[in-house]
Amino acid sequence: MPALMISYTNPANIPPQLTSSHRSSRSTTAAAREPSGQAGTDPVKLRSGMASSAATTTSRVLLALGLALLCAAGPAAAQNVASVVTDAFFNGIKNQAPGSCEGKSFYTRSAFLSAVNSYPGFAHGGSETQGKREIAAFFAHVTHETGHLCYISEINKSNSYCDPNNRQWPCAAGKKYYGRGPLQISWNYNYGPAGRSIGFDGLGNPDRVAQDPVIAFKTALWFWMNNVHGVMPQGFGATTRAINGALECNGRNPDQMNARVRYYRQYCQQLGVDPGSNLTC
Repeated sequence: MPALMISYTNPANIPPQLTSSHRSSRSTTAAAREPSGQAGTDPVKLRSGMASSAATTTSRVLLALGLALLCAAGPAAAQNVASVVTDAFFNGIKNQAPGSCEGKSFYTRSAFLSAVNSYPGFAHGGSETQGKREIAAFFAHVTHETGHLCYISEINKSNSYCDPNNRQWPCAAGKKYYGRGPLQISWNYNYGPAGRSIGFDGLGNPDRVAQDPVIAFKTALWFWMNNVHGVMPQGFGATTRAINGALECNGRNPDQMNARVRYYRQYCQQLGVDPGSNLTC
């Protein structure tokens, strides 16, 4: 199996040799262009123009190839993640929840893989071990937040989780932003930008996260990629701090924090990787 962590290109990361070659060939072509009356009289300029044209064609082909690889990055990422998040792995988590759980029929591996397709950076960018650690970390937090994929929404729905001081993402009248989905995303300042990024009205219709399993996983992955993915190299403890540090880290709730660590160790063992260091916060 190829290394899980594959560094994919994006428009801002097209290899320099492509962009610089493309620019220089266009400049050379423009410099070699002469009035039509002189084009056939100077064999040196003719050869220069032909070479520039060939360079332009080559660079365009390479650029097209780079863009094609970019377009394929999403499906390729999902395919590699799918080789790790197997049916046995995913259902092994869900099967530990009671049969009466609402999440049993809501959370599916196919919904997760469909959502991952939109986040090709998830579990990619480094080594295979790092990729598997990120998958283990993600599902450790999902397991803890949802009770082994049992709960779709927060049990206590009395708190509206509305920050009235956040004017960029103002709360909609009558709406509550309590925890929903695999990572129990909360607060208006998370629902708003998540909805805008994914394509739903997070402020006006936060319930979409609890109604559509693909949107539920996309919301979790949106939060992960924006708040957690970047701290993975620091160790699992940093991911707990990013998700619920104010309530669990620095001795505030060691039982909850250690429960997350246990799930992470368990999933790393299942995936055949060492969990690394700095597991607590």
